[in-house]
Amino acid sequence: MEICEITLDSKQYDLLKSMLDCGRRADLIRKIPINGKELFYDMIHEIYSPVTDGWSTREIMLNESADALNLLRFMTKQIFPNDEYYFVRQIGRKWANFRFEKDCTIIIYKN
Repeated sequence: MEICEITLDSKQYDLLKSMLDCGRRADLIRKIPINGKELFYDMIHEIYSPVTDGWSTREIMLNESADALNLLRFMTKQIFPNDEYYFVRQIGRKWANFRFEKDCTIIIYKN
């Protein structure tokens, strides 16, 4: 299993922390490696969740989630240097359809 390290500035780190479920948020804070598939799925789910509340459109979601999308692309580029949109294309997919071919854990550092 590959270990990927990503360094975020304070603003990016705080945004990521707000996007993760409780268990992974605790792992992030304790600097415990996080399963890559779970980390990116949490991010995508958080970005997509406004669309599922019954009033948001995809355009509203994209505008409201600009910072989160930028963070997702930034982190994706660390894992897939030639395809920063790898995870953006998966927005709206359910867990069973979510693709992440790399077997890696991710350690996040705060700059």
